Amino acid sequence: MTQQAMHAQMGGTTGGSEEIIPAGAVTFGLEYRTNVGAMNDEGICIHVYGTEVEGNDKELLRFDCFRMNPHYHYRNKPADKNDRLELDFTAEGDPLAWTLDKIRNRLPIMLIRCQADSIARSVDQRDVNAALPQIVAWAETKTHNRG
Repeated sequence: MTQQAMHAQMGGTTGGSEEIIPAGAVTFGLEYRTNVGAMNDEGICIHVYGTEVEGNDKELLRFDCFRMNPHYHYRNKPADKNDRLELDFTAEGDPLAWTLDKIRNRLPIMLIRCQADSIARSVDQRDVNAALPQIVAWAETKTHNRG
């Protein structure tokens, strides 16, 4: 399912519409971005939106699984939060595998760090687990087709 983006404008180019996957208290947005930054980086971008966040910018987490500069963001527009953290290939390995592990095993605690406590408490891991195969299938398709 596609719909209008629920996040602030980012750099680079997206390869088509954002794929939206509802999962209860959160919604996942999936994009393949190219021409990112000075290095013309590219890769999968997974947004985690809070279903109940006020306003148009509902993004709470963003995982930028880029080829050269993978990183992630703790975001929360109403709380004026946007912390960016770099991923270390040596310590963390593949950025997509790392991201899927965090969604599967650490999502509520990461949402608390975003100052989205009520959403973190509302996450039903069964909803998240039901969405994961769709996220994986989409990511595999985009990785093989490169956007």
